[in-house]
Amino acid sequence: MKKHVLSLFNHAHRWWTISFFLASAILIIASQIVGITDNLPGIAMLLGGMICLFFALLHPWRKSKNYAILAGVSFGLILLTFLAIFVLSSMHKTEYISEAIVMGFIGLICIPGIVVGIIGTIFWSNRE
Repeated sequence: MKKHVLSLFNHAHRWWTISFFLASAILIIASQIVGITDNLPGIAMLLGGMICLFFALLHPWRKSKNYAILAGVSFGLILLTFLAIFVLSSMHKTEYISEAIVMGFIGLICIPGIVVGIIGTIFWSNRE
């Protein structure tokens, strides 16, 4: 892990890391200024900012296999979340289900992870 974090700021990756992070910050701040409540451009900017944030942290990966694993794990987390909701609702323990946390987790972590995984898999499989 330490090696990966240090590779983000070595000479070969520094420009990409800073560029993706700045794009992410600009998109996320702009989405908050525009507003994300029932506003499709604001939601799209927030999703784009999260995708750029994922790329800022993961762009040194050079294998399509790594990105495919990311997409699979993100999809698996969505399925696991729905399974947990199903189990809690079948036990009539709906007070333990927080809609905001579930939507934030799926919308801000899992969906950008799937998108980044698919884009990275396609890009690096064509480069190999």
